[in-house]
Amino acid sequence: MKYLTFAARLFIGGLFVYASIHKITDPAQFAVSIRNYMILPPEWSHLVALALPWVEIGAGAFLILGIQTKPSALLTTGMLAVFLVAIARAYATGLDIDCGCFSSAAASHGRVDIYHLVRDSLILLVSLFVLLADRGDFCISGLFSLRGRPV
Repeated sequence: MKYLTFAARLFIGGLFVYASIHKITDPAQFAVSIRNYMILPPEWSHLVALALPWVEIGAGAFLILGIQTKPSALLTTGMLAVFLVAIARAYATGLDIDCGCFSSAAASHGRVDIYHLVRDSLILLVSLFVLLADRGDFCISGLFSLRGRPV
């Protein structure tokens, strides 16, 4: 079980690091993707576009490295739940937008559809699995513990 949990942790961590790259390199396009959902006030989109990718890359890197895995998994699971609700709302209201998950709105390959809902639901379940099943195996945090258990 510890190898499955480790693999899931690496998968979610890698996914979050990968997803944050284009958002960090092009925050203006990510702000457009955020505005397209019409959930936040438009003036907040730039602040969120500047801050959220750094939270994503931090949580992903912590999962990969095994630093504070429970809080990091809680953060990724929470973000994925919020993303899933936003995608479900966009799908239900018929918004013709790109999800903005792994590419910019300018590089859109079509609108949010059932594929995105299923994909993000499965990713959410993997992150939830990490949150619930991770016992600190293969963690850097465990190297600094006084009793051999993760900090």
